[in-house]
Amino acid sequence: MVSLDSGFVLDCARGSPLAADALRRFRASREPLFISVAARAAVIVGAAGRGERFRRRAEELLGSLKCLEIDTDAVRHASEIAGELADEGRTLNGVDLFVAASARQHRQSVVSRNSDFEQVRGLVREPY
Repeated sequence: MVSLDSGFVLDCARGSPLAADALRRFRASREPLFISVAARAAVIVGAAGRGERFRRRAEELLGSLKCLEIDTDAVRHASEIAGELADEGRTLNGVDLFVAASARQHRQSVVSRNSDFEQVRGLVREPY
């Protein structure tokens, strides 16, 4: 199972050929696609001001995804990841921390161009 980061969804809305090809492959697998509530919020913010057509495409894609809420377990995972990274002198921004936490909590890989996810133990990044 995979969880999509906000950059992937925004790239799909933008019409990136690499993102579109990856999305077609994921949809062909018929496995549900997930997004954390933090990434969902980042997509909404990232789509603002980019025009009605862009915003509509982003919202349409968001509507097809299952949302992973930030619950107590996700917060615990985020805290663990932040602690592990701090021990190594590293950090993740807030949105990425909760994307990683939600994915790790649900044993999902993260579809992302962002190589920062590779520093999170127990998390697999699927680049596109």
